[in-house]
Amino acid sequence: MLKKRLQIKDSQVRKNLKWHILRLLRLNSRTRQELLDKIKEMYVGYWMSNNELIDINLNTLMHEDSIEYSDKYAITEKGLHELDKREKSIEQHHMSYLSKEACAKYSLWGNVGLSALEFFIGFLSGSIGLIADAVHTGIDIVASAITWIGIKIDREAQSALIGGIILCCIGAFIAFESITKIFTPVEIHFQIVALVTIVINIAVNGYFSYYKFYVGGQTRSISLVADAYHTKTDIWSSVAVLIGLLGATLGFFALDAIAGVVVSFFIILGGYELIKESHGIMQGKDPKIEKFSRFLDSHLNVLQERGVFIFLWFLNLRETTKEENFKCVKKGFGKHFPVKLEDKDYESIYAGLVIDHLLESVNGKLRLTEKGKKELNRLAKKQVAYVAWSKSKFVNARKINWFSEGL
Repeated sequence: MLKKRLQIKDSQVRKNLKWHILRLLRLNSRTRQELLDKIKEMYVGYWMSNNELIDINLNTLMHEDSIEYSDKYAITEKGLHELDKREKSIEQHHMSYLSKEACAKYSLWGNVGLSALEFFIGFLSGSIGLIADAVHTGIDIVASAITWIGIKIDREAQSALIGGIILCCIGAFIAFESITKIFTPVEIHFQIVALVTIVINIAVNGYFSYYKFYVGGQTRSISLVADAYHTKTDIWSSVAVLIGLLGATLGFFALDAIAGVVVSFFIILGGYELIKESHGIMQGKDPKIEKFSRFLDSHLNVLQERGVFIFLWFLNLRETTKEENFKCVKKGFGKHFPVKLEDKDYESIYAGLVIDHLLESVNGKLRLTEKGKKELNRLAKKQVAYVAWSKSKFVNARKINWFSEGL
C-alpha cells in the first residue's frame, strides 16, 4: 500500500517529459533503450516508466525537428535553441520571483486589499471578528510604515515603541467591544460571504508567508524572514475568526465575539513584541536577527542529507568532474533550496560524500560507488514528515523537474 502511495503518476510527468528528453540528449546521443533507462534513473524507480508516453514524446520531437534519429537519437540545432529558450524563461521567472522589492510590494498591496475586503464584509455582515481581523491587518500596514519612517529618520527604536503602544491601545478597545457582544450577541448577516472572505484571507496570508520565507531565505533578507514569521502568526488569528463564523452559521453568534477577543489578544501581543523590540534595539540587540538565525538553522540542519541525495542523483545520471558536478547541483538544487547556499555549504556536503566512500574518482571523473548507489535509493525512499501523519518524501515529480534544470 505504501509503495503504491509513493509512485509518481503519468499525469505528473507528462508536462515536462519533453524537456527531460532534450536535456538527456544534449548530454549524449542515445538509443531508445538508453533513454528509457536514464529516464527511469531520473525518477529513482518511483515512476513506472510508461514507454508509450515516452514514444509519443519522441515522435512529437522528431516531427518538430527538435531531435533526429539514425542509429541513435540526437538533439538538433532547433532542439538546442528551444531548450535554451526554455531555460532562459525559467531563469527570468526565477529572478523576478526572487526580487525583495517585488515581494515587499506584493505583500503590502495584498494586505491593503485583504484589510479593505474584511472591513467591507465585516460591516456588511455585522461580524466583530471579521472587523477585528481587518483592523489587525490594517495595523500591520501602519506598523510597517512607522518602522520604515523610523529607519529613514534613524529613530527605529522610538518608532517601534510608539507603534507598539498604538497596537496595545487598539487591541484593548477591540477586546472591550468584543467582550460586550459576548453578553449581547449580534446576528451575523451574509454568513457565507463572510466565511468565504476569511478563507480567502487565510489562503492569501498562507501564500505570502511561504513567499516571504522563500525570498527571504534565498536573498538572506533578515527583514523578510522576520515579516514571514509575523504573517504566519496572523494566520492563527484568522483561523479563530473562521471558527467564530462557523459557529455563527450554526446559531452560536457569541462565538464571533469570542473570535474578536482572540484577535484582540494577537493585536496586543503584536504591540508587546514591538515594545520589546524597541527595548532590544536600545540595548543594541536585533530581534529580527534572532528570528533569521532560527530560520537559517532549521533548514541548514537538513541540508547535509538532502544535499547528499542531490550530489548522488546527478552522478547516477552521468560521470562528471567535481567542478561540473558542483555546477549541476547549484543550478538544479541551490536555487530551489529555501536558503541561499554558499560555496562552503557545497564543499561540506562533498566532504561528507568522500568520507563515507559514496563516490570515487576514475580518470579525473567522479562516479558512484556501490555504497553510493545504495545510499541514493535509501534517501529516495525517506519520508519528509512535516506533520505526524504526512507520507511526503524528498523525491516527487516537482522536485525532479527542479533537479533536471541542472543537467
